[in-house]
Amino acid sequence: MSVGGRAPADTRSKHAHRAISPIIATIILIVITVVAGAFLYVYATGMMKSGATAQQVNIQSSSLVVPNGAGTTGYLTVTLQNPGTVAVSSVDLTMFNGTPVTGGTGWIGTIPPGGTASGSANVVIKTGQSSNSATYSSGTLTVSVTDKVANLVAGDSYPIQLVVHYSNGQTQTITTTITASSS
Repeated sequence: MSVGGRAPADTRSKHAHRAISPIIATIILIVITVVAGAFLYVYATGMMKSGATAQQVNIQSSSLVVPNGAGTTGYLTVTLQNPGTVAVSSVDLTMFNGTPVTGGTGWIGTIPPGGTASGSANVVIKTGQSSNSATYSSGTLTVSVTDKVANLVAGDSYPIQLVVHYSNGQTQTITTTITASSS
């Protein structure tokens, strides 16, 4: 029975409920918000990456033809296909057989969405040079090598690297190996 409107001490302890403090509640809400934000960030980043990978140029064909099967000259041709929805503004030839190429910018011009384009170069090997280098100019890729005897040989593989520039500012690097053939 209550005296003066108060419940006896033993009754009050049975029905009293304690709440968490406002500070702890605030901390819990902040943690939940941060975790939800992190999940949303990971999800959105994954969606953007999957959209970016849809803008991948493919090598449709490539060849390196060496007259008579071996020699210091050859003819390189690469055809690219753009299956995406973003136009390619240019394609640079940046490496031939492990040697960086200078002057290879804009080797292949624009490629519209769904379109194809080719790049070609006469390859000339200059042997006995003071350093290894490669220069592209006026349709000729000149590869200077320090070896006294260096040839392009049918059946040998030569790595090349291309950098694709999209009209939306993205870039893609393509590294592939071309096996030389005889004409």
